[in-house]
Amino acid sequence: MIRHFSIPATALLAALVLLAPLPFASVMPLERAAAQAVVFVALTFAVAAARDGVVSRPVLGIALIPITVAVIGLLQSLPWPRFVVELVAADLVTAWDAGASLRGAPPPEWVPFTLTPAVTHSSALAWLAAAAAFVAAAVIGRDRGHRRVLGLALLGSAVFTVAYGTERWFRGSNTLWGIEVPGDVGRLRGTFVNPDHYAMFLAMVIAVTTAWLWWTTRRALDGGRLERQLGLVAPPALAMLLLFVALAFTGSRAGFIAVVGAVTVQGFLLVWHYKRLRVGLYALLALTVGIVGVLSFGVESGFGRFLDTSAYDLTWSKRYEVWAATLDLWWTLPWTGSGLGTFRQAFPLVQSAGMEPWDAAHSDYLELLAALGIVAVPLLGALLWFLSRHLLAALRRGRRSEDRAAALAALGAAAAVAAHSLVDFGLQMPANALIFAVLCGAAAGVPVYRSMPKIETTDRRRRRRRRSTERTDQDEAAERAAADAAAR
Repeated sequence: MIRHFSIPATALLAALVLLAPLPFASVMPLERAAAQAVVFVALTFAVAAARDGVVSRPVLGIALIPITVAVIGLLQSLPWPRFVVELVAADLVTAWDAGASLRGAPPPEWVPFTLTPAVTHSSALAWLAAAAAFVAAAVIGRDRGHRRVLGLALLGSAVFTVAYGTERWFRGSNTLWGIEVPGDVGRLRGTFVNPDHYAMFLAMVIAVTTAWLWWTTRRALDGGRLERQLGLVAPPALAMLLLFVALAFTGSRAGFIAVVGAVTVQGFLLVWHYKRLRVGLYALLALTVGIVGVLSFGVESGFGRFLDTSAYDLTWSKRYEVWAATLDLWWTLPWTGSGLGTFRQAFPLVQSAGMEPWDAAHSDYLELLAALGIVAVPLLGALLWFLSRHLLAALRRGRRSEDRAAALAALGAAAAVAAHSLVDFGLQMPANALIFAVLCGAAAGVPVYRSMPKIETTDRRRRRRRRSTERTDQDEAAERAAADAAAR
């Protein structure tokens, strides 16, 4: 194994995790292109550092799914004979004919399976970058030292965004890096334009700190001086308190529900793994710490937007209208979709009179269905199934407790992203997508046992150490007695 190539791969991924959220979540074309370039260069170094068998088949199988989505997007952006498109997507041909008529041009003889080929091509590249980040992180994720570097970079990025956003929030500033952006100045947004998208980023980091808190608590229970135990538990507990308070001040209802769901899932996973209810209290403790921290700042300040939600917002909000329209859009083009990333251009096809235009469906699942057609269902299902299955195997059969903590962090982040994506589109932010891919990849690459090892509980370790100490004392007493007898 050419190990020195893993160092630049780790450095590049750490720089990506640290810096990608800072410039508007990398949504601008230049920053997005730079982040994607960093990912592909990191993948090159990771491949150079890998040996046969380092990248497991499950990892490659998981990466193949976003690659398939990217390939479909590339095929959609290519021109096809008109009669081929008419067979499966006649409305697309009608839309292209209408555009040609407005320009005074004849109907095109070659038509792509998308309304905007450039946008679809860009979206396909984003999916390829996510797959590359996943594989690169899986290669370097075998080493716990490299995973620690990625974790420190993620925590540093989160702390910086909280500090930067809090300073602007106190001043009532509506600018980011000197540029005025729209939105409510009363909601914390960090370095993101949309506070809800920032909430997804914080939710992923909170899932990581929850796993960190479980790991340090587990080590603290092994014994030792009180100072050591506090030194282990205090940093993740304080980090979780800070992040939970920041999440509350984003005012994101979806973000809060996603975090509660993620920490709950992590607690159930711990109970399932150890077959003991007590270890599940670690996650409950983490959730309690966060909620108490928010409540200490005042219910109205932390949960005001959540508590002020009216019945109309819950049952008849405009999001339900756009969800219904998105389903209509999919039904209009059920087999091919409107093209990857083209929701904004395709929405006028189903927009009713008096309905405002929407740039996103506020549900990544529905938007992917409308963009790719029916093929999105098996692809999305396969991604969720194989990713969760492999991460559960890493949690169950990880060789070190730190390896299992990485799997627990990725599973929590996946639960948070899955819940948040039901009602928002935060994963369309390049920073969120790439960080999520790195988190899952680093956890998917941990070394695992081929068969289930015998798990030694904390009580069992204590009894073993006590017996070992007693045997040592007995041996020393026998040696002293023998020495006294020889002296006499």
